[in-house]
Amino acid sequence: MIQLREISCTVGLTVSISLLTGCSLPSNQSKKDVPIQSHAEKWITSATDLEKLKQKQTAYLALDDAFLSIASRLHLIRNAKYTIDLQYYIWENDAIGHLMFQELLHAADRGVKVRLLIDDQNGTKLDPTLQSLSAHPNISIKLFNPYKFRKLRVIDYAFRLKHINHRMHNKLIIADGFMGVTGGRNISNEYFDASESFQFTDLDILFYGEAIQQANQVFLNFWNDDLSYSVQQWIGAGTKEELSQLRQTYQENSATLTKDQQRINYAQQQLAAQLKLRPVNWAEAHFIADSPNKIRGEAKEQELIYNQFSTLMGQPKERMELVSAYFVPTQQGTDFLTGLAGKNVEVRVLTNSFLANDVAVVHAFYQKYRKDLLENGVKLYEFKPYIERSKRTWYEVMTGNIIPAKGKNASSLHAKFFDIDGMVFIGSFNFDPRSANLNSEVGLVVKSDRLQNDISAALNQYLPQIAYELKLDKNGEIIWLEHQKNGTIKTYTHEPETTRFQRFSIKAVSYLPIEWMM
Repeated sequence: MIQLREISCTVGLTVSISLLTGCSLPSNQSKKDVPIQSHAEKWITSATDLEKLKQKQTAYLALDDAFLSIASRLHLIRNAKYTIDLQYYIWENDAIGHLMFQELLHAADRGVKVRLLIDDQNGTKLDPTLQSLSAHPNISIKLFNPYKFRKLRVIDYAFRLKHINHRMHNKLIIADGFMGVTGGRNISNEYFDASESFQFTDLDILFYGEAIQQANQVFLNFWNDDLSYSVQQWIGAGTKEELSQLRQTYQENSATLTKDQQRINYAQQQLAAQLKLRPVNWAEAHFIADSPNKIRGEAKEQELIYNQFSTLMGQPKERMELVSAYFVPTQQGTDFLTGLAGKNVEVRVLTNSFLANDVAVVHAFYQKYRKDLLENGVKLYEFKPYIERSKRTWYEVMTGNIIPAKGKNASSLHAKFFDIDGMVFIGSFNFDPRSANLNSEVGLVVKSDRLQNDISAALNQYLPQIAYELKLDKNGEIIWLEHQKNGTIKTYTHEPETTRFQRFSIKAVSYLPIEWMM
């Protein structure tokens, strides 16, 4: 009896360990989709635009304004006639998240085929909504690189870290296979000036034309990948009754905010005004992206986005401006940037200050390299944690709310773009080891002196208002300069508005051997 009990315990333990340490996911039951047709006729009527398309040019419009960015996405969804494809890293269970879901549901009701691919880093709060939407015959939803133990994720972190530490960081929406938006914004309140706690400052770009064909192929590659599992297989199938209840909930929510028509009219007026100020421009452009193989650690050479933009953009010879929310140059990146500055290339970098950074541990590994960068001629700026806003946001106007209800308006830089000698990249790629080696990224490279000059002019104008300028004092120590409205400059001899304990903590963390994960 004792031997049987010991054998039983041994077998049970072996089975448990096997379940916990099994790295492979179940077989993917999804069928592979074929490429979709691009429908330019819905969107292009101008003879000039048609001629630009024949010349294999790409139209673009930078979206630095949060309202313009959300309005552009809604414009794509509301005007799509055939298909809408979306892939996102974060899609929150909040007002903006459900506004987008509601618009996608309306589009599906019109007969538009909707495909939505979301990274499974979001948790399980969206599961009921995703299940309900998946019951619609025109909506297909997949989860990318799902957690094997979705409701006990600590098990995945303990036994499958190598697999779940790689995420799909892509942000992309395409309407009718012809017009798209990419950039840094996820689908969540704080990316569109609609959060009650803090707002992200970000940059997207709307584009159509030659580069959209590459974007379509990138979406299809991820959609058909074996790591993209259907909601029905991974969470469970929704019912018609659940979909009907969701539709009713959205209708009720719309009535409590504002009348739909008032909201649409307001959006159209604001978008029209913005387009008059900033018309669409045409240029040579390329949509680039990591291969899904990067998630498996198998991507090589031109399957990696940093090799792609290096090939397209080349080595800087005159200037390089880099804006990166999470900036961890590592020693290799520091040598590269300081080497450029040593060759009289103007190098300017904007990243988050300690208090503005929503991932504080990242700052610990960035601050190690500041002095080397400054000593070798790189210009450094750090985004302030609070940005004064002179007018109400679009969301405040729409809802009648005041955001935030009290206190300062906390802000954080989330944009990821850089320019090199007339070439501009706007996308999801941060200048850090995670973007380079772990997560998949996407973005648009535009060959345009005009776009670079616009970006440079905007940085020249706004950096004194939104960022601390870093310098070295006569003793070689870092100081932070804050430009005041009255023209004076306030000088800090340590990280602005931080405590001694905070500064000690980030210094201590920087010694941990985890820089490769940042």
